[in-house]
Parts: sequence; C-alpha cells; structure tokens
Amino acid sequence: MPPTVASQTQERIRLYLGTGCGKTTATFGVILRALGTGKNVTIVFFDKLEGNSSEGKALRVLSRCGEPGFGRLAVHYTGVNRIGTGPKGSFRLYSSPNGILPEDTQAAREGLNYLKEALERRDDIVICDELLDIGRVGIISWEEIRPVLELRADPTVLVMTGRRAPDWLMEQATTISSTVQLRHHGRAIEGMDC
Repeated sequence: MPPTVASQTQERIRLYLGTGCGKTTATFGVILRALGTGKNVTIVFFDKLEGNSSEGKALRVLSRCGEPGFGRLAVHYTGVNRIGTGPKGSFRLYSSPNGILPEDTQAAREGLNYLKEALERRDDIVICDELLDIGRVGIISWEEIRPVLELRADPTVLVMTGRRAPDWLMEQATTISSTVQLRHHGRAIEGMDC
C-alpha cells in the first residue's frame, strides 16, 4: 500500500508506530537534526531510566553542549525499570495482567508534567517516547493524556512513539510512520537496540 501524502501543511504531530525496532531510534535522528539547526528539543522517556538505556550518556552530553548555534536539549526519564522484570525477561507491563503498579502511574504522571511544561514553553520539538503504549495499556487514561496533548500549538512539533495510537490521534497526525518486525535475532544488543 503506497503512503498517503497529506496536502502541504505545517508539521504538528508525528507518530512512529509499529511492532518493529526503530521507533525510538528514529527520534534520535530527529534530535540530532534539530539540535544541529539550533532548535530546542525536549524528550520525555515514559518507559525507561537513564541507567538501562545505552543512549543516556550521549543524550546527557548533548544536553550540556554550549556550542554557538546549537539547540538546547532537555531529557527526562520518568519510567520505572520494567525492562527484563516480566516473565522470561520481557517487559513486565505487557506480559502480566497485574503488571501495572502504583509507581508506574506516578512515573507516567511525572512524565505528563514534563510534557506539559515543554508544550507551554513552546519548544520546537517535543518527543514522548512510549507515551502511546502508556495510554494503550492503561497506566494512565487517554482522558488524562489528551488535554495535555491539546496544549500543542504552532510552531511546536509533537512526536510520539508506541505500538499503536488511538483513532482520534491518528486523525490529527500530520506524519505517521510504521515499523514492522520481519525478523529478529532474539535479544536486544546493548549499544544498538537498547
């Protein structure tokens, strides 16, 4: 199926969806390009900590860069450590019907606060890594998430990742890309996949 091309419009909401690898990795490309052109970027991780992500050190270095003409990067980790804590080392949230704990909801609300601040500040690009899955699995409801997303105003581009998005958000998105996993070697490789 060929991609749908929207009529010329200002980019507002970009979704990186799917079951394959590369959604978060795509946002890192957006970050590098934006910073290189002097844009201000905020990324909020809703499902990981700096300590369990190999990109943490690089993002920390970029956030401290004071090079003239370089953009500003704000990085916020609000997830609790769910990686490898479920059955057979899977994500606890997606592998257990009782996987959502009170601290998951508390962390997600903290992430929503960072998101709200970035949107109110009108950062050029605001990235919400795994926010779509936080809403999908019910850590916090879409009724709580939606009013925060509606704070987005031009010129801010809001970028979100996750497996799926609700229909109302798909209709609002100006760009939607999807990854499909055709084959996987079996384990995430540190420094490449995680």
